[in-house]
Formats: sequence, structure tokens, C-alpha cells
Amino acid sequence: MRQVPVYIAWLVNAFENSSQYSEYYLDLRTGDVKFFCPMDFPEHSDRIKRLDQSEDFMKLPKLDKELVREIKREFIDLTDDPGIKELLQKALAADISFRKALMGLEDESVRLKWYQYQNKRYGDYLKEWFRERGIELVEKPPVNALEVNKGC
Repeated sequence: MRQVPVYIAWLVNAFENSSQYSEYYLDLRTGDVKFFCPMDFPEHSDRIKRLDQSEDFMKLPKLDKELVREIKREFIDLTDDPGIKELLQKALAADISFRKALMGLEDESVRLKWYQYQNKRYGDYLKEWFRERGIELVEKPPVNALEVNKGC
């Protein structure tokens, strides 16, 4: 299995921000994440075609709505507070943004727990997705204080 040193937080960020109009690629040599948006930058189309044929780059998957719902359901199931659980269940059922529902809470720690949980699950998903394709993602060690804070 090919090992690729990465900052998981960077991959999660790219995955979370994926859209039908843009593409993110992982450089399998350096672990860098590259962003391309052919709709805004037509010259990106040619680069994407080359990257799709390269063995040194892999296109990141797009964030799937069903995965997002599954992770939200898991988080709700893990929530101990009945009031918060009910609020989040109603938000999910009504397809209201979790962010909006969480912003209405006075307890900021619930929001923090949600974002930590969501990022961890996205990271787990990406690790498994790459593993299925013969790539093992290995967390790069931080090189200085600024790097340490990038995962926050």
C-alpha cells in the first residue's frame, strides 16, 4: 500500500468544501491538496485532464448528502441532553441547517463537539476511501507552532 503524508485537516477542509463546480486533487508525492475550478478558470480544464491521467495525483471524492445525514444522525444518537437531542432531531427532519440549530443554543460546547465529531468522521471516511484505492494516509507531523494550529 502506498503511504502518503498529509495534513488530514486540509483534506477534510477540501472535502467539506467540494462542489460540482470545483475539483480537489491530492498530490500523492507531497500530500499537498490542489484546487481547480474550471468554471471560473477555463485553463484549469486542461490541467484537470492531465491530472486525471497522472499516477501522482488523485481526485478527492465529493461530499455526499447521505454521508452528511448519517453523521448528523450518529451525533444525535450520541447526544445525552434530551432537549438538544430533540432540537437536532427536528432540525434534521425539517432539513434545517445543523449550524442554524446549533447557533441557537447557549451552550457553545455542543457546537464545538459537533464540529470535532464531524471533522473526525470526515477524516475517517477519507482514510477509508483512500485505503480502498491502495493509499494509506499518514498524518504529517507539524513542523512549527503555526502548523500545530492548522488542525484547530
